[in-house]
Amino acid sequence: MKTIEHRVAILGGTGFAGRNVRVELESAGIMAAAFSRTTGCDLLDLPVAWTKLDAFRPTHIVNCAAHVGSVNYVTDFAADVVDQNMRMLLNIYKIAQQMRETVVINPIANCAYPGVLDAYEEASFWAGPIHPSVVSYGSTRRMIEVLSKCYQGQYGVRSANVIVPNMYGPFDSTNPNKTHALNALVIKFVQAVKSGAAEVEVWGTGKPIREWLFVKDFARVVRRLVETKEDFQSPVNVAQNHGLSVDELVSVICVKLGYKGKIIKNTKFPDGSPKKVMNDQLFRQRFPEFRFTPFEQGLAETIEYYRSIL
Repeated sequence: MKTIEHRVAILGGTGFAGRNVRVELESAGIMAAAFSRTTGCDLLDLPVAWTKLDAFRPTHIVNCAAHVGSVNYVTDFAADVVDQNMRMLLNIYKIAQQMRETVVINPIANCAYPGVLDAYEEASFWAGPIHPSVVSYGSTRRMIEVLSKCYQGQYGVRSANVIVPNMYGPFDSTNPNKTHALNALVIKFVQAVKSGAAEVEVWGTGKPIREWLFVKDFARVVRRLVETKEDFQSPVNVAQNHGLSVDELVSVICVKLGYKGKIIKNTKFPDGSPKKVMNDQLFRQRFPEFRFTPFEQGLAETIEYYRSIL
């Protein structure tokens, strides 16, 4: 039976994060619906988006909608990325303003942080410029905090902003330019094993260290925010305070899949920031009982999913 007190509109609900959020919410009996261009809700068209969302009357809007892709993609299409993401964000808050009681839950990609920091903690969110490789997308993610505070101050719109690292798991695109980094690696090696390829190309030097979040854990965080009705404009890291380099990921994936071919590094593709691992102190204060999925388990589930669809 659906939980009537919660009606959750998932923007980008047919995409990677959105599909996982919907599965998690529905498994808990929470009423959830996907809103995206494929369901006739184009967030770039304010009248259309308003009509669709107003008919649903959500208690929560989970904003998983974004125009994004690989580091290479957001560089090549930088103007389009800035334009479309800012227009979507502005329209989302215009809609939330009219709905009054709706809480907006925003995942903010950690590329919104300054490009190089000693510690990626919330107090340093505005402490420097975004890395040039992701300035188009990261700048729009920073604006989420600005919009949420301004709309709260003038119109009382409530938001819950969480900063998320690189996510991985099922339901992602299989387009190399659109899929998330770890999923892209899994896809490449699953295909290599199936085809018997003698070598696999990996983009970049393999040295950057990143934090990796299983997408189902993100979905569980969203569920918690819906159930507790929490709101906080100042972003909170969804953090584990631990990272792995791309080289380390490749090694683990090769072992899991039994791949013994050659690894070719294409260093024409940019690396981005050298290291990005977020401080978890505030997250632990707000979510003291939350337990992340062990990386080996999340990776195994991800591999099995892409094996099943490729």
